[in-house]
Amino acid sequence: MNYKVSRRKFGQLALGGTVVSGLSYLTNKALAEIPSLKVIGIVSGSIISTDQTAIPEVDTTELDSTTPNSVSTDMKPIGLVLQSLIIGKAQLPIPLTSGIFADKSTPLVESHEILSGFTSLSNGTLVVAITPVTTSRKQATPTRITFLSTPRKTLIVSGLKQNEQLGSLLSTSDGRLIALVGKKNGTPPIRLVDINLQTGEISFISKVKFPNDQRVSNLAECPDGKLYTSLVESDGNTSLVQLGSNQKSPIRLTQLKVNERVWNNGLQSLVCSATGQLLAFGAMRYETPNAVYSVDQNNGNMTRLQDFDATQITLARG
Repeated sequence: MNYKVSRRKFGQLALGGTVVSGLSYLTNKALAEIPSLKVIGIVSGSIISTDQTAIPEVDTTELDSTTPNSVSTDMKPIGLVLQSLIIGKAQLPIPLTSGIFADKSTPLVESHEILSGFTSLSNGTLVVAITPVTTSRKQATPTRITFLSTPRKTLIVSGLKQNEQLGSLLSTSDGRLIALVGKKNGTPPIRLVDINLQTGEISFISKVKFPNDQRVSNLAECPDGKLYTSLVESDGNTSLVQLGSNQKSPIRLTQLKVNERVWNNGLQSLVCSATGQLLAFGAMRYETPNAVYSVDQNNGNMTRLQDFDATQITLARG
């Protein structure tokens, strides 16, 4: 169900000084319709230290807010921060907890790398894809996937071309790990691949032909086995798309929008709950912060559920 505030009603709320409480009510109503579930968010950031020889302690790791063009000589390897968000009618207000997942001796992400994919296996193990960013100061390291288990496990990804990037990881209901592969600048051609969980080798699993003039990002699977992704036009307008196993072309379902505004900035993540509810994660262009939205698959309406300080999200499993 969609909740809308008419212009007249909004004016009445404003006059009464109850705009915030009115919109909060609508948000709470939307939350109440979604069964309680746990969203895991991940953030990466540089560890700053004034001591060049010191190894930062895990419990004092902080995220660097400086821009890439002002990298400090005191910059240490990047740490990964995991945060949990419980949404649904059983949790109001929504609690937020955080924890640092890092290994002081072998950092997960270096300063010249990016976190390009994030998912959760059926047993609850979180998996990240780490992609090198070519710089003039360091040679590119191999693309890899890391399992945040105990002990931690890392596989070098093989089968990628030099200019390709692995992203949008998805653990499927039948136990596979799939992903989207495209150029490192995010442009087509885009391919759907399977990743061998033992060797890291990729293989193509679909003949779906994605549009050459649009970006493709995010993979989500619902309990009925249907796969979803998003297509992003040059102006940022984003559409929800279904990937059929017997379809040569993606099935464009609907354009995404919030409060009648076309969503104009792609998505950071797209996930599907055990009840078949699609959740999108991101922010409109020039707006912050990122937030979790419920998505109506029929008309593309997105309802804001909760702001979330993360880069990508997945759902807790296992």
